[in-house]
Amino acid sequence: MKTLDTKGLKCPQPLIMLKEALVDLKMGEEIRVEIDNDTSLKNLVTYLKDQGVEPQVSSAGAVHTLVSLKPEKDLAGSNTAIYCTTDLPTSYVVCIKGERMGDGDPELGSLLMETFVDTLKLQEQLPTHVVLYNGGVKLAMKESPVCSSLSELEELGIRIMLCSTCIDHYGLQFDIGVGMISNMVVITETLAAAGHVITP
Repeated sequence: MKTLDTKGLKCPQPLIMLKEALVDLKMGEEIRVEIDNDTSLKNLVTYLKDQGVEPQVSSAGAVHTLVSLKPEKDLAGSNTAIYCTTDLPTSYVVCIKGERMGDGDPELGSLLMETFVDTLKLQEQLPTHVVLYNGGVKLAMKESPVCSSLSELEELGIRIMLCSTCIDHYGLQFDIGVGMISNMVVITETLAAAGHVITP
């Protein structure tokens, strides 16, 4: 059985490697693929099923193992590019309107928001902007528990936009720790141009 290690790779590399390996296999032989990307795993499974085989998948934590027989179809002409899809939009903007995430317990809401902002930097695809308005602008203040997380996002090239009207309303002009003050015209244009808007 041939084994492919595609951990850390993104589409289309795992698909290309799988096709090349299958072409070299003899009929009746199996291939084993280790992968740690859920989207690529789904694409590999779809590709194999379309070639007439039913792969077996097992998982151990974040690593998946796919085992499949060599398809009887001639794979040389198969187009792997059409299987390379992503579940993520082309671009997205995160829009935060308050200091807490969700309704209910205020302490829990604050903890959830801290965790959400901190884990944004771990996403496979980063947002282009984080827009803060109304009470959300307080998250960008020097004493905010998420100010450092927002600073990390800014260092990664993500624009942190603060509503100027909201800053004035709360009298926070001299407490800003991260981000740039923007007006509603620019904020509206940014949201309108986004592939998707996430509001936690």
